[in-house]
Amino acid sequence: MEFNSLTYLVFLLATLGLFFALPRGARMLLLVAASLFFYGAWSVPFTGLIVVSAVVDFIAARAIHRARAGLRRKLWLIASLTVNLGLLGVFKYAGFFRDSLAAAMGWPPAEALAITLPPGISFYTFQTMSYTIDVYRGTLAPSSSFTRFLLYVSFFPQLVAGPIERAGHLLTQFDHAVRQRCSPVNLAIGGRMIVWGLFKKVCLADTCARFADPVFAAPAGYEGWSLWVATYAFTLQIYFDFSAYSEIARGSARLFGVDLMRNFDQPYLARNITEFWRRWHISLSTWFRDYVYLPLGGSRGGRLFTLRNLVITMFLSGLWHGAAWNFVLWGLYHGLLLLLHALLRDTAAARALSRGLGRLAAPAAMLLTFHLVVLGWVLFRVEATADIATVLSGMTGAFATAPEPAQLRFFAMVALVLAASWAERRHGLLARVAREPAVAAVFYGLLLALVALLSRSGGPAFIYFQF
Repeated sequence: MEFNSLTYLVFLLATLGLFFALPRGARMLLLVAASLFFYGAWSVPFTGLIVVSAVVDFIAARAIHRARAGLRRKLWLIASLTVNLGLLGVFKYAGFFRDSLAAAMGWPPAEALAITLPPGISFYTFQTMSYTIDVYRGTLAPSSSFTRFLLYVSFFPQLVAGPIERAGHLLTQFDHAVRQRCSPVNLAIGGRMIVWGLFKKVCLADTCARFADPVFAAPAGYEGWSLWVATYAFTLQIYFDFSAYSEIARGSARLFGVDLMRNFDQPYLARNITEFWRRWHISLSTWFRDYVYLPLGGSRGGRLFTLRNLVITMFLSGLWHGAAWNFVLWGLYHGLLLLLHALLRDTAAARALSRGLGRLAAPAAMLLTFHLVVLGWVLFRVEATADIATVLSGMTGAFATAPEPAQLRFFAMVALVLAASWAERRHGLLARVAREPAVAAVFYGLLLALVALLSRSGGPAFIYFQF
């Protein structure tokens, strides 16, 4: 059930109507049933995996909270992590690790494993693990209601592709949401988010996909500026696509009175790679910070250990995105960029360069960061690791020729998108529109008309559904 489908709209409106029509005591159970039905539209059997994860973490967290001995607490935590990571490992990484081992040992390739990746397993697995870890750390009391906890694990707006929420932020909101009346303010805010997300997905992301997909499907057949166009197109596509999903998820939740965290904050305006990761996929970045980077030691223990922790964290982040070496390389590439930024940002040379550029320092840093991210998306997007060299070498060769007029127009469009992002961030354009009801009605009505005009059946699925 895709967010950008009529089926989802009918499902959402029906669930919303029933939610406020039912007695307050039945509302949470309705949301659980609706969430499992939503997921079951992809696969009824895989719905059992969500229930298994919820049962394991519900029992483990309560046992951890009751246990007084440190060893017993650790054993329950290990049991929870083993089940969750075990399920993720089997369904997502079994074939990757087997094939990588066979290649390293020189064994003949085996038949592909007939394992289907459950939608959203990387997202809800990390969400359930954070709950148990927080209870173990003593920063969260375990839920006494399994229905309430199962809703936290399966809440349909953010089940398949996030944001990856924390129990401390979501559980109390559920308690409040089931007691409140239907709010016109929430309906207006949620509706605007959904329309804005649909516009970004249907009109922007899917349009960019038409430039990127054919090239990356067969990069050897393209060269020079065509590869740059495809790479820029994917750069915009993945941002519009993923932020669109997050926006629709946040809007859908807001209709029920639940405020999900913001997952993107104009990441392509970042002036360094560290800032980029504070703005891109914020829920995942903070998850890795809190549950991997800081437990490894963070920035404590000296520069060498800090750099090691950065590389390990980004390696795991790349692996989280997909069971393929190009994702691992993408994670390591960003780990290297973070490492270089940590080493160079406070040097005398960096300060002298910033002073020398004057007012140009900030836009120059933004453009440099943006293009470092653009090159990284090549590693992320290729369909085979061997294509990386093909694409990058072709992009390098582009500078020997001049781009065609159509390609120049595309590059101008990319610049326009960045300029529009800067203007929105500086002047709060969407917030200004929302403050004027008549203006908002016209603006979002036009966006909805464009969505209806440009939508097509069989369009690209949301990119992060595959993770």
